[in-house]
Amino acid sequence: MSEPSTIELIAIAICCLVFGIIGLYFLINFGRLFRGIIKNELMRKNAAAWVVIFFLSLAATPLSGGLRYIVNKFGWWGAFLIEIVTSFAYTLVVYNTARSIAANKRLKRLSFVQQRLLMLVALVAAALAVNLTSLQILYGSDKQYLIILKYSIVSTIYITAAIAIVYAVINFLDMQRKRKFDEKELELTRLRELKAKAELDALHSKVNPHFLYNALNSIADLSVTDGKKARKMTVALADLFRYSINYSNNNYSTVKEEVEMAEVYLQIEKIRFEHKLNYQIIVDDSVNQYLLPRFLVQPLMENAVKHGLKATGQITSIILEIKSEGDGIIVNVADTGPQFPADLNPGYGVKSVYDKLDLLFPEKYEIHFSNQPRKQVSVKIQKRIKNEPVV
Repeated sequence: MSEPSTIELIAIAICCLVFGIIGLYFLINFGRLFRGIIKNELMRKNAAAWVVIFFLSLAATPLSGGLRYIVNKFGWWGAFLIEIVTSFAYTLVVYNTARSIAANKRLKRLSFVQQRLLMLVALVAAALAVNLTSLQILYGSDKQYLIILKYSIVSTIYITAAIAIVYAVINFLDMQRKRKFDEKELELTRLRELKAKAELDALHSKVNPHFLYNALNSIADLSVTDGKKARKMTVALADLFRYSINYSNNNYSTVKEEVEMAEVYLQIEKIRFEHKLNYQIIVDDSVNQYLLPRFLVQPLMENAVKHGLKATGQITSIILEIKSEGDGIIVNVADTGPQFPADLNPGYGVKSVYDKLDLLFPEKYEIHFSNQPRKQVSVKIQKRIKNEPVV
């Protein structure tokens, strides 16, 4: 068999370079190959691995010294078919060996370097097993078998090691990018939590200034006419403000605590309006230890007083009802004041309820304003959180 000419050697070198570049390009973009075309992940990755191995194998075959022998013996189409079959064998054995090592839970405990070294040794061993088997089938009776075998072993080790190193570098860079991404996500999460906490603190600390102004005026008047009522109203107002200060720095309160503060508020208004205000509180005992956003109920009661009794000056009855329904909790506040208008525009108090629920129960709540069969605001929280004291 004559030696290849200079032109043939240049052509072979150019082909090796082109196929090598294509193979490395597919290797770098391995995760994106056949995405959206092959749905099964295992099949998709095996198909991607076959493409990478096929082109790198085309680039490496001339280095093994066996290309001209294969072409002379089987022709170009036969050589091409052999490359396809060999690449398929490499994919089944070599790629899936690497995949099994990467997915092994015990091996994940090893350091990055140890795991990659183990993978390198396993890949070389698996590649040699496939290569030696194919050489035995193709060249077992050929006089040039030992020469081809020597070149093939060297090229197999070289190419497989190169692929493993490139893979390790790409994997390391991906890990670095993921680490930086995770750090940014953690920082964004922390900032979102701080923002949410600041918004909740602002919502908790705000008490309707009109309510405070009217309450203080009532206390001033009662201090002259009825000292006992003035003292009772002052204590109730102090309790309400102590609750709003939120010393525990907690965004939630139990249903029981929320009902107690709502009743304190109603006591203050009852002292102010006397017989014009009546109220009733109905709470299912089974929900007392579940959590609600802090200061959820009181703004609803204040809204009922404002748009019922204060707007009409007539006797108003308010009913607070809290019960469980399925996996959630329902808070109903009904009153006998004027019906809700069709173009209802929630005021500060009701808007604060929306804001708290958006922050603490996103997409897990509903608020309904209805006039039939009775006028009421209904808040349904679709998730129950049990109060679990920290030991």
